Amino acid sequence: MTDFFSADADADLAVARIEEQIAEAQERARRASEVRQQIGALRGQATSPRRELTVTVDAGGRLLGVDLTEAAYRHSARDLGRLIVETANAAQRQAGAQAVAAASEAFGEESGIVAHLRDEVERARPDGPDGPGDGTRIQY
Repeated sequence: MTDFFSADADADLAVARIEEQIAEAQERARRASEVRQQIGALRGQATSPRRELTVTVDAGGRLLGVDLTEAAYRHSARDLGRLIVETANAAQRQAGAQAVAAASEAFGEESGIVAHLRDEVERARPDGPDGPGDGTRIQY
């Protein structure tokens, strides 16, 4: 009889473990959905060093807006174009950093999800990992 009760106890323990794993998986899925929504709402914004323009991008680096001041029109078309691109790059880095921070908060700094996102952000950097820092170094 002891074997019968032992088998029942083992089965109950196995079921409890499976239910716990299901609950943990559901919690991870919930957090992942929340983080996805947070990242989707993130915006990176950068202003050029002399405040001629401000650029806004989403978390994926997609350009959402460019606000120019009158001072921006004093640049040549070529210099203004370069300034817009460099400022957009800085905004993209900011948005990427915010996305990594949101994922780190939800999943922990050492999470594989965070490591993957960090790698994606690094690969997407327009100036590469050894770039100029904030992306707003401009020569006239």
